[in-house]
Amino acid sequence: MAVVPVNPNIPVKISSILEIPRTNLPSSNLLPGETLTLSVIEKLSTHQYLLALKDTSITAESELPLNVGEKLQVKVQSVQPQVIFSVVDAQQQSTDAKVNEGLLQWRLHPDSLTQLLSKVVEYSAYLKSGDLPLAMSAKEMDGLMELFSHIIFSSKTKTNPLFVKDFVARLGLFLESDLGRLVSGAAKDEGATMLTDNLKASLLKLSAAITEALKEGPKLDAQVVAKLVNLSVFASETLRTIEARQAVNVIYQQNESGLYLQIPLAMGAALRQADIFITPDDKNASGAKKYSSCSMVILLDLDYLGEISIAASLKEGRIRCVIKCESDEVKELVDASAQKLKEALGGIGYGVEQIDCLKVAELGRKRAEYVEQQILGSTDLVNHFA
Repeated sequence: MAVVPVNPNIPVKISSILEIPRTNLPSSNLLPGETLTLSVIEKLSTHQYLLALKDTSITAESELPLNVGEKLQVKVQSVQPQVIFSVVDAQQQSTDAKVNEGLLQWRLHPDSLTQLLSKVVEYSAYLKSGDLPLAMSAKEMDGLMELFSHIIFSSKTKTNPLFVKDFVARLGLFLESDLGRLVSGAAKDEGATMLTDNLKASLLKLSAAITEALKEGPKLDAQVVAKLVNLSVFASETLRTIEARQAVNVIYQQNESGLYLQIPLAMGAALRQADIFITPDDKNASGAKKYSSCSMVILLDLDYLGEISIAASLKEGRIRCVIKCESDEVKELVDASAQKLKEALGGIGYGVEQIDCLKVAELGRKRAEYVEQQILGSTDLVNHFA
């Protein structure tokens, strides 16, 4: 790899690509692929600027209009026979920053959705108290609370054959390019249409209503103000949690072209979480992903059964499935229930080619490693059908 030192005395040509003579480089070295920041120090003439680069200054002739004080993110494309910098797209930088922010939020608090849902009853009582001066109707408040119940897999929702599809819609997640546009804020005009009848839209409306109500601060009772502030914090945290999962899906789609869902499970008095990875195997004539044939990995931590991993594939209506658990007792229970599962799947139109159960140690550790590495890299910790 060529490493080139620079002399600041010869002009630099700037367009959407910065072309720099090899003799006009800062004293520091430049490497192909390196990302740098250029600062505009002074406008020397109509198309000529003085720029700061790596603690030194260079002159540049630019076809692009630049402003004094502006910073340009550039990437070193080539160092021979001429140094070439490409200007990094500002919108893409903004998108990447927001996606990375969401990804960091998810890594710090991977179970935040389940934890927030455990507080819904408390905040539902605030809305039902009737003493909050919010510009929302009782129907809208009831609808918001109902949306929370619809995104939990429970005795109430398990009879819905389209639960996973409805979960995506009702939570406010979107597939494919919609995710990137929403996370980056690029879909401003489409947002009003896309963000309808889902939890994210309702929480945005609630947040706006709380902001308006708090403007009357001095006129409000102290207890009402406290409720509004607490409700505002809850709404903001839930919105950040949803957006973090949008960001994670942007990353996962880039890596695996699939969908990653964290679905809350109602297990008695406690809420648990299922991590579900869905990867489509087919594409239609236009190249769009089809989920009619797909691979799935479902990772669970249940009260009675403990850690469970399920690897399944669906192709042409036929299902293959390997279930892994950590104890002989659970393996026996799953084996005893396998026939009932086959009959249940057959009853809704699926053919079952395989259902096996294996005893595997340290599923909890492997679960954590698998989830992180599927989002941030690739791994083979779940061997689907070995």
